[in-house]
Amino acid sequence: MGRTTPSFRIAEAQEIAEWSAFRAALPKHDRAVFDDMLGTARLYLSASSAATRPSRFEGMGMAIIFHHYKMLARSLLHVSELGQKGDGK
Repeated sequence: MGRTTPSFRIAEAQEIAEWSAFRAALPKHDRAVFDDMLGTARLYLSASSAATRPSRFEGMGMAIIFHHYKMLARSLLHVSELGQKGDGK
């Protein structure tokens, strides 16, 4: 018996291919940013695969949001630490 759904890695590649028209409509300087954003979803392939959501984009979207949330939280912590150093503490 074969698998009825492709692996998430394959599904992700298919989803990215389906966004090619959107990517092509972006200004050239934004295309690399778009590619980087979609690339962050690859960091969480295992988690996205385990989520088994009906839409493959849901897993990718959550992975991208999660990654950016982590970056924002780290940045806020860093700014807070810099502020404390500036206060003489």
